[in-house]
Amino acid sequence: MKYISILLFAFGIILLSGSCQEDDPNLNPGGLGTAGSLARFTIVGDFLYTLGNQSLKVFDISDATAPVEKTTVGVGSNVETIFPFGEWLFLGTQNGMIIYGIDEEGTPERISTYTHVVSCDPVVTDGTTAFVTLRASQCRTAADDALDLLEAIDIQDIENPTIIGAERLNAPRGLGLDGEVLFVCDSEAGLWVFDVSTPGDFEVITRVEGIVAYDVIPLDGQLLVLGPENIYQYDYNALPTMTLLSTLAIN
Repeated sequence: MKYISILLFAFGIILLSGSCQEDDPNLNPGGLGTAGSLARFTIVGDFLYTLGNQSLKVFDISDATAPVEKTTVGVGSNVETIFPFGEWLFLGTQNGMIIYGIDEEGTPERISTYTHVVSCDPVVTDGTTAFVTLRASQCRTAADDALDLLEAIDIQDIENPTIIGAERLNAPRGLGLDGEVLFVCDSEAGLWVFDVSTPGDFEVITRVEGIVAYDVIPLDGQLLVLGPENIYQYDYNALPTMTLLSTLAIN
């Protein structure tokens, strides 16, 4: 697990340093790049947010040469991932999804919680619908394949998130969203690509088999897929065709 965490951290750093998309601040807060859905840190404006197992730390990075720790917020136990959208932070935990609002001073305030059975849970959103994957293995000793799910959650009423759809998968992990296209990593089962233009419905566009997929980042028609041994780069401009551009072996 430590090895995987290091890889995911490196994966996030690559994207933070190499992908600048300043046209849409909702998709890319701060204009610094996009991390994967398994990330444990994110930047929104002048603030860096980092996750501990039970806490969310906030750093003021308005002066990049002298970052200042601003505050620490208790977020409960088994918090795993963080995903920003606009003035919201979406935290994935083994028990559910927690939504925080961010004030002008960068301070997070808990808005609502969506609770599910115990499982691993990364999350992404477009501001209207949140998508989470629930993986039973490693997060629940008595694994039940019914817990290996992709869920769609209506967050239009941000204080009352409500599940509106679900899809069974094999062992889902990270996921990424580009408009109405959702990419979902399914471990040894490869990568799923869904049309989510209808909230709550998952229409399969295509599937990439023969790879092991842990996390994914879509970037203007190019997709980075992280596996335990390789990072893959695909072109998805002509869906349902997924064109493999490169493979980088991880030693």
